[in-house]
Amino acid sequence: MIMKKSFDPQCITFSQMDLIFNTRTYYRRLTTWISEYMISRYHGDETTADLFSRLYFESLNVGKMQEIILGREISEQYSQYLSQYVITLNNLISAQLDGDMEAINIYVEQLYEIIAQEAAFLDNINPYWDYFEYYNLFAAYTQYIIEMANAIAAGDFSKIITLYDLLGDINNIMGDILAQGLYQYITAGVDVDYSTREDIQCISYDQMNTIYKIRIFWFELVTWVRNYMLSRYLGLGNTEVVLERLRQVPVDYVNELREIFGDQVSDDYLDLFNTYIDLIVAFIDAQIEGNIEEINRITQLFYENEYQRAAFLAAINPFWDEQELRNRLRNLLQATIDESTTFLAGDYARNIDIFSRLLDQAESMSYYLAQGLFDYISYTHQEIPINA
Repeated sequence: MIMKKSFDPQCITFSQMDLIFNTRTYYRRLTTWISEYMISRYHGDETTADLFSRLYFESLNVGKMQEIILGREISEQYSQYLSQYVITLNNLISAQLDGDMEAINIYVEQLYEIIAQEAAFLDNINPYWDYFEYYNLFAAYTQYIIEMANAIAAGDFSKIITLYDLLGDINNIMGDILAQGLYQYITAGVDVDYSTREDIQCISYDQMNTIYKIRIFWFELVTWVRNYMLSRYLGLGNTEVVLERLRQVPVDYVNELREIFGDQVSDDYLDLFNTYIDLIVAFIDAQIEGNIEEINRITQLFYENEYQRAAFLAAINPFWDEQELRNRLRNLLQATIDESTTFLAGDYARNIDIFSRLLDQAESMSYYLAQGLFDYISYTHQEIPINA
């Protein structure tokens, strides 16, 4: 991907990195809720209405992030395009479920019309956004979403996994373009070469992407744990295929950590995450069996695993605090346990609330880690003693 000139690929500041990450995250969250909603529609569970509300309000949030820069009116207009997109996608799914080919064609055409209108709108309000660039990206995104809907309808979880990863790549590119245009808009006429400023901390674009991959791990983890629970409790998809994809998530995460910390990140840390996943599997088994003694035993092992993971991270980066990490991991663990419990109880309304909380906690955890990673990389790169 080619970055525009206003982002120096050799010197990305923390504020620039944060803007890029926020826009990527907004699109990632939107995609997550679209996926959850489509699964609910095609498998006819009781969460459909609640999930549509979550999806609808998530689409509004994507627009609201621009409000402070471009103003309320423009933000609301952009939100309307995204909400129209979501409503039309909902109508398309209904038409597919009804087997109405004529309606399917109409709603697919409407999706692309909305994309064209949205691209034209963005091109008009900000000279640093380009109609064709945005349209082509969102058209590709839409094609993947339609293919995802077909794969969910067919129960083809292997294809769903492939499409999920492709959508993640598109999310990142769309986020970069949105961030790029916003950054150029608010810094128009300002020409600062941060790479020559000794008082400015910055990292390279490649290092930023490594941080992002570490940061997005927490979204991937809660998403694929949920997909595994959907498979176990509701019988959706091939459980072993979903579990295999879940096990790949910490492998990718640990490999990215090694890009920064090298041999400090041993296989022991990956083993801790493999143990964590094993405990999730065993915990669900125990809940389904109603084995209270085993549930209590596994819960204690969860806590021990949490302490070990927090201690490991704090040991390799002085910008991470062990107690802070413990607190954040404990919140994620408790919400994950609650998520499993509400699946078991069939309390789907509360289950959705918990998943929303998990996404928020994943975002908070990822932000904390990103701050520490940025400081570690920038100080190490400048060879400034950490305690100076």
